[in-house]
Amino acid sequence: MKLKLWIAAALVLTGLIGTGGYLSLDKKGKGQFILGHNPDLPTLTFYTTGLATTPQLAFWHAVNQGRILEKCNIKVCLWKNLNDLRGILLAGKGDLWLGHTDGFVQAARRGAPVRMMITTGWRKFYLVSKDPGKLRFSDFMGRELAVAPPGSPAVPILETMMEKQGKTITFVSHEPRQLAMKLAKGMVDAALLPEPLVSVILGKVNGLALGENLESAYGRFRGKEPRMPIAGLAVNAGTAKKYPDLIRFIADEVLDHSRQIRDLPREGIRALPEQFSSFVGEEAIKIGDRPRF
Repeated sequence: MKLKLWIAAALVLTGLIGTGGYLSLDKKGKGQFILGHNPDLPTLTFYTTGLATTPQLAFWHAVNQGRILEKCNIKVCLWKNLNDLRGILLAGKGDLWLGHTDGFVQAARRGAPVRMMITTGWRKFYLVSKDPGKLRFSDFMGRELAVAPPGSPAVPILETMMEKQGKTITFVSHEPRQLAMKLAKGMVDAALLPEPLVSVILGKVNGLALGENLESAYGRFRGKEPRMPIAGLAVNAGTAKKYPDLIRFIADEVLDHSRQIRDLPREGIRALPEQFSSFVGEEAIKIGDRPRF
């Protein structure tokens, strides 16, 4: 089976866990590190971030089992924000990337050597609101709605949905920590946020209720199953061509470990490199307990 066809199959087969989100970087999260030091093996550069959680749990769980490091060394570089990731993709820097699928598609359309490898992130974006009567996106038609992070891939999806209905929502972008502070102080009453930021804020802001999920809204809009591939792993086309068996092996490992940790997400959290410990803790991981609006 040709690699590009196999990767497409992997995209369909995978369905890891429904959360994963963006938080703010701090000094502990900067820099890079290398796993494996075998000079006889190829070294793949993996651009990822402590800002995203569950979309990469299966990858790290697989790495910790050692089989991937028997095939290659992994050099880990952390991207800072979505604009930084966009620049990395357009420059073709690195071999593997963790990011949102919309960003991968946009970069590929602009000529970047990006090929989707596996989708690992679903049910990521939620509306949160202090008004129990405003828990759906449609409640904000013709109004402003705060959103984090800047450049959120949820925004163009909702804008398209609203446009088709002849309505608009004015999205006001904030940095995650800034928006969390405004919600806590009552300066903002509702927001569109990604997990695990949703779980963190719900646990800290009194009176804040969980609202509609983006995928559920999109499913109703299209009259189809509420399913949307939000985030995952992509591979540099040059790397896929040079190491097709290795890339296939890594993808197989991620798929296998996604099944292993599907019902044991904390096992995946424990597999995250220690460099990610300042970004998110086990308490922020919520699997399968979100209402389906």
